[in-house]
Amino acid sequence: MKNHYVITGTSRGIGLELTKQLLQQGQVVTALSRNSVQAPGLQSLKQKFPETLRLYNVDVRLDGQVLSFVRDLGEATVVDVLINNAGAYLDGDVGLEQLSLQKVTDTFDVNTIAPIRMTQALLPQLKQSKQPKIVHITSLMGSITDNTSGGSYGYRMSKSALNMFCKSFSVDYPEIITAVIHPGWVQTDMGGPQAPTPAEESARGIIKVVQGLGKSQTGKFFDYEGDELSW
Repeated sequence: MKNHYVITGTSRGIGLELTKQLLQQGQVVTALSRNSVQAPGLQSLKQKFPETLRLYNVDVRLDGQVLSFVRDLGEATVVDVLINNAGAYLDGDVGLEQLSLQKVTDTFDVNTIAPIRMTQALLPQLKQSKQPKIVHITSLMGSITDNTSGGSYGYRMSKSALNMFCKSFSVDYPEIITAVIHPGWVQTDMGGPQAPTPAEESARGIIKVVQGLGKSQTGKFFDYEGDELSW
C-alpha cells in the first residue's frame, strides 16, 4: 500500500536511511532537512526517485519555515505518516556543574518543541488520511525507569518530555495512531562509529514497527525491534 510519509532530519543517518528504504518500497516521501543541496545522499535519491521524493529545506526549530512548508504542501495534501526524526545531543558527558543551560534549551528546541511544532502544523493533512500515524524517534535515555547512570541532562530530559507529549497526544487524538520509538545505539554522527547497530538495520526495524502500528499500540514506547519499553 502506497502512503505519503513526511520525515524530518533526513540529510544523513537514520533519517536518510528511512527515506531510502521507504522509497525503495514504493512509498512517497517528503524529506525535510536544513539544506538538502548540501546533502549528497538526498540528492542521489532525488535522481533515482524523482517522482516520489520531494525535498524541502526546513529548519524545524523555526515557526516561519515550518508554516511556509505546510502552506506550500497545501491543505488538500494527505499525509499518512509523520516521522519526527530530527534530533540533537549537545550536552555530551558534561557534568551538572559545567552544564550549559543554553545547550539544554537548544536541545529541547530540537528534540521536544520541534516535534510538537511539526505535529501541530500537519494535523489538517494527517486528519485526511484513512489511517494517520505520528512517530517520534526518541531514546532509551529518555526512560526514567532505565536511567541508572545519570548525566546527559538536556538530552535525557528532552526525550522524556517528548515521550510525555506522545502519551498526552494519544489520549487527546485517539483517531491518530502515535508512538515513540528508540532506534537503538546507531552508527551515526550522533551515535559514533563504536555503536553496535548500523543505520540500515535500525531504519529497517523502525519502518517495520511503524507499518505494523495499530490502535492497540498507540501512545506506547517501543524499540526498533518492536519490543515495548518502560517509561
